[in-house]
Amino acid sequence: MKPIALLSILLFGLFGCQEIDVSQMSPEEREAVTSLAWLKNADATKDADTAIRRGDHRLIAMATRSPTLPGVPVESSSKAKSVCGIRYLEGSTDAVVSDLHLKLLQEAQKYAEQFNHIMLKRCLDRSK
Repeated sequence: MKPIALLSILLFGLFGCQEIDVSQMSPEEREAVTSLAWLKNADATKDADTAIRRGDHRLIAMATRSPTLPGVPVESSSKAKSVCGIRYLEGSTDAVVSDLHLKLLQEAQKYAEQFNHIMLKRCLDRSK
């Protein structure tokens, strides 16, 4: 299957019946949107449980100019980083290239919040 057709199918699934013509996207937008296509099948709860079973208690940080930990209270972020560790969310950035890209980044932010909420509790509980 052609990459553009596959991307169209993934985006159609993410945005329901909204028609998205990736062939009309600039290469920059196509790359940015493609980097977040994993959201189609993402399940923060399931992914956190899988990571915990592997012994990976790292929190998800958004790869922005000033990295943030969605869902982690600011007053806890320093301790959380040192105890749990962090990894950067695939496709995250603060360089938004289109409205569609912004919507996907907002979905990624929600995913990270849910993931970190679960992971922070488990990580800090095991460090006691």
